[in-house]
Amino acid sequence: MYTLASILDFKRSQIPNRREDGKMKISACMIAKNEEKVIARCIESYRKAVDEIIVVDTGSTDQTVAIAQGLGAKVFHFDWIDDFAAAKNYALDKAKGDWIVFLDADEYFAHSTGGNLRSFLRKLDKTVGAVACRMLNMDEVSGKVIDEITHIRIFKNDKQIRYIRPVHEGLVYHREGAQLQARLADRRELMIHHTGYSANVSKEKAQRNLTMLLKLMENDTLANPEYYYYIADSYNTLGDYEKVVTYIRLFLATGVKLTNLNVRVHSILINAMLNLQYPAHEVMEEVESAIAIFPRHPLFYFYKAKFLHDDSCYEAAWVEAQRARQLHDTYEDIEINDLPTNFGNLYNMLGAISEFKSDSGAAMGYYLDALKLDKYEALAFSRLMKLIRTQPLEEIVAFLNTLYDLDNEADLDFLAMSLVNHAVPQVLAYYTSLREKKYPKEDYVVLQMLVANGRYDKAFATLLDCYIKDGDERLALVTATAAALSGNVVYMLQAIEQLPSAYANILKAYQGERVLFDEEDRAAFMKILRTFILWADDAAKQKLFELADQFPDGLAVIGYQFLQEGHYQESLAYYSAAVEQALAAASFAVHPLLYYQQGYCLHRLNNPVAAAEAFVKAYEAGYQANDIYEYLRWNADKLPSGSRLKEKVLKIIYRIQ
Repeated sequence: MYTLASILDFKRSQIPNRREDGKMKISACMIAKNEEKVIARCIESYRKAVDEIIVVDTGSTDQTVAIAQGLGAKVFHFDWIDDFAAAKNYALDKAKGDWIVFLDADEYFAHSTGGNLRSFLRKLDKTVGAVACRMLNMDEVSGKVIDEITHIRIFKNDKQIRYIRPVHEGLVYHREGAQLQARLADRRELMIHHTGYSANVSKEKAQRNLTMLLKLMENDTLANPEYYYYIADSYNTLGDYEKVVTYIRLFLATGVKLTNLNVRVHSILINAMLNLQYPAHEVMEEVESAIAIFPRHPLFYFYKAKFLHDDSCYEAAWVEAQRARQLHDTYEDIEINDLPTNFGNLYNMLGAISEFKSDSGAAMGYYLDALKLDKYEALAFSRLMKLIRTQPLEEIVAFLNTLYDLDNEADLDFLAMSLVNHAVPQVLAYYTSLREKKYPKEDYVVLQMLVANGRYDKAFATLLDCYIKDGDERLALVTATAAALSGNVVYMLQAIEQLPSAYANILKAYQGERVLFDEEDRAAFMKILRTFILWADDAAKQKLFELADQFPDGLAVIGYQFLQEGHYQESLAYYSAAVEQALAAASFAVHPLLYYQQGYCLHRLNNPVAAAEAFVKAYEAGYQANDIYEYLRWNADKLPSGSRLKEKVLKIIYRIQ
């Protein structure tokens, strides 16, 4: 594995301590341009621990200079020449300290660790010339960790230590026959946070860097082959994945190694291939290759888990996902660790597999882990709500109140808009009403909440009027639902007249008219079917379900929609009816997917014998995708020993003819 010593080849240097009397002086340096939003945070994170602050301004037009001066910084001006190294070296020339702390304006010492600077430096051996710090790249908007990397941000003030390269500048030690010896600081002593890769600023920076890099490459390709990587990284941020693949391949062909970004070379290549929809086996080859190079890095095991999960190899995916978690928890190498930005996907994967294994308690724990990292993680929220929606309403509200701040507008917006998609109308009403009192909105959430709670007279006219003005298909769906559930003839006539023909046809048929549905009507029926499952009473549901007779697979359509909403008992009833219907039609064979869905519902209802019987029928009818082996394996141990069913299941699992 790469380590700090092996990558940088640090050796003992002869850099002397400049003061032997113990009066060590620390200079904090920075270059800045239009950083008024973040510069104070940076300076305040170390201001009390340093002796002077040097800010080199490269052309600010905002309050950057005034803020820096107000915090005691000495401000110098440097005419920008498209060269970050030159500007930083100018700052070094102004510094008088024994040690330099060089942060960018959008970096800062986190958790008050900047206060440890002086005591940390005093403890260092005299031969140590630099300090590498752990850095968390954070998204400032969401607060999420993007990745973790290690950078040298502290070093001795020595004329032989200077920055090189106009963009993506790095430190070098020019003393002949010696290299800079660095100490890696424990994250508890010194930790830096960086917000420069936040989504709201990263594309602007990537475009700036790309322009500079392409210009440099015109004259300096052979001298700096690492530019290939930095160009690829810029294109990755900008979403031009074809160029990412091109430039990463060019970089790999050079054989050059980067200080702490070699993992990222492979990760952005894999990401680009995924976005370009390369064949799965080609992407998996890249993943396996990266694992061979970095066997202790967590990221590539996550990628492997994702591929296995997508291929319905759930047990194997579980093993790789857990390995990724364990490696992350103990990861101490200086190579960049991109796994944190994938934690939401990782926890959702583990939660889904837990559900597949009928372990709802574990699934809830994983979804909660995802929401603790990002409380606006929509998929985790949706899956968690389906698992807890049958709990008492006051318990659901109490639980959500531990995750979300009722005085936070964004939190209330998320709850109101997300709960619209779940069959908990009273909980939706609670948060929507709270939001309207504190932060009134002109949106459709309130109208949908009224429909969900049966307040059709208060919602219908406004819904229809909004649809006529906006033409939003989502409004058409909710308007049609309100008209049908209201039982109001006038509403029905108005909706039939104003809504798209597909919804009008469904409403006509719902009223009892004879209507022949086409494919467009089928798509609308599927959507309105979901809103009925969420909001309608049993009588209204049954009335709508009867319209499914017009579709050859109408029973399966209803069963599928119940399954999607996690209503496995209801889904099973419709899939079983679909099987019986197919068996009764002697000219039709039962589609293997019907047996499979029967088995899945029975599995989720913890009926292993009936589930195994259905899965065996699906297998024998031709359904042999990977997931059926997983479900049979999970149910095999629960089957009676020595039974013919268990023998048959084991033969299928182990592919015995």
